[in-house]
Amino acid sequence: MQVKERTASGNPAYGSHVMQYGDVHLSKDVLFLYMGTDPANDNSTFMDDNSMRVSKAVNQRDADLVHFWYKFHKAPEGSVRKTEAQKQLNEAISHRMHLDNSIALVGKLLFGIKKGPEVLTSVRPAGQPLVDDWDCLKSYVRTFETHCGSLSQYGMKHMRSVANICNAGIKMEQMVEASAQACPSVPSNTWSSLQRGFSA
Repeated sequence: MQVKERTASGNPAYGSHVMQYGDVHLSKDVLFLYMGTDPANDNSTFMDDNSMRVSKAVNQRDADLVHFWYKFHKAPEGSVRKTEAQKQLNEAISHRMHLDNSIALVGKLLFGIKKGPEVLTSVRPAGQPLVDDWDCLKSYVRTFETHCGSLSQYGMKHMRSVANICNAGIKMEQMVEASAQACPSVPSNTWSSLQRGFSA
């Protein structure tokens, strides 16, 4: 019930429609039947700690920021953990800004300062696919990532922009050149180090 309440949301952009799959009779079993118990916890009682609960659902693309923010918030003041968590949070925010700025710059290099943002954000009429050539989309995403770093979960929001670049008939050489100009020197391990922190 708690999972359902925390997952469902009045706002469909942030919540999920909670479903239960499989053998629903298993949900009546207690977990220790499968995992065993820790004798040290035999006299413990369950406490529903609301203090660290997120008050509303979080967009999936912001999950890493929430994770890093909580690591920072929970770490003791002045500790190495606090400093490291702040560094991870700052790097995640910087990575997002870098992706946003790089995609915008690629658009301006390909289509011009005025037309670039318009092309990148255009939405095709209902019934049309996101992109006419899916191989183009895959290869242009790889090209961008080669020069500008991993799109990561957050960067998936720019998939429409890359699709629009393909739909506009931009050639591979142009995409390579624009990506290289937009990101002349990006360390390839920046986001991979953040992902390691997210999994820790």
